[in-house]
Amino acid sequence: MPELPEVENIRRYLLRSRIVGRRIVKASVEWPRMVKSADFEGFVTGVIGRRIAGVDRHGKYLSLPLDTGWLGLHMGMTGSVRVAAPVDPPERFIRAEFRLDDDRRIELIDPRKWASLWLAGDPSEITGGLGPDATDPAVTRAVFTRTVKRRTAPIKQVLLDQATIAGIGNIYADEALFIARIDPRRRAATISEARLGDLYEAIHTSLNHALRHIEEHPMSDGRPYVVDAYDDRMRLPRREGSPCPRCSKQLRRHAFGNRSSYYCPGCQR
Repeated sequence: MPELPEVENIRRYLLRSRIVGRRIVKASVEWPRMVKSADFEGFVTGVIGRRIAGVDRHGKYLSLPLDTGWLGLHMGMTGSVRVAAPVDPPERFIRAEFRLDDDRRIELIDPRKWASLWLAGDPSEITGGLGPDATDPAVTRAVFTRTVKRRTAPIKQVLLDQATIAGIGNIYADEALFIARIDPRRRAATISEARLGDLYEAIHTSLNHALRHIEEHPMSDGRPYVVDAYDDRMRLPRREGSPCPRCSKQLRRHAFGNRSSYYCPGCQR
């Protein structure tokens, strides 16, 4: 799933593509279920004629402020965005398309059809249920420690709870816990403030590293790629039984619901 670094780089890509100031002149949605607004037909007709005023991000959500209303996007598990020139052939798996007044197309591409779209009168209709963004300067080390320390759930589940802190997903939660040497199964309330401070730093280390890497290694057409769980840039190999790169013990896998967490039983306590 695209997490904060991937979605942030999509935001930057859209800004580089100079879509701000362009007007949407045509819209089509191949997969109606991805529209989370109450009225599907109202969504399609409602975006036509609107001018894009910006590109914002909160957690894993993109919000495009329009001259009236907001267009929201969530990439789901496999979503990505392309700004296509008139001469560019269509991509496979285009689920929604917004044609601009310069004849370019914003394409929402999603093989598994789990992406989401909104047309909202206020951004809170899109991101109102989320906690503060993980990169928000207001989320200081002290705020993070105080927020997490009062939770009794396993620390991995706390990091994945978007209502607590928005933007951290499965891969970067594991990466940060590995850097901080914390067992993902450990109850958050039992972790010392000092070690939670280490985790705060590890989260920023992993997110910033990913942001730089994705921006420096775009796809051939300039789009940011979506992280591969087995990407060799990650510090933690996501393969059960692989040797820990720090202590050489075999990595283990633990299931949190329908998600797999990888950790080292030797390093992470």
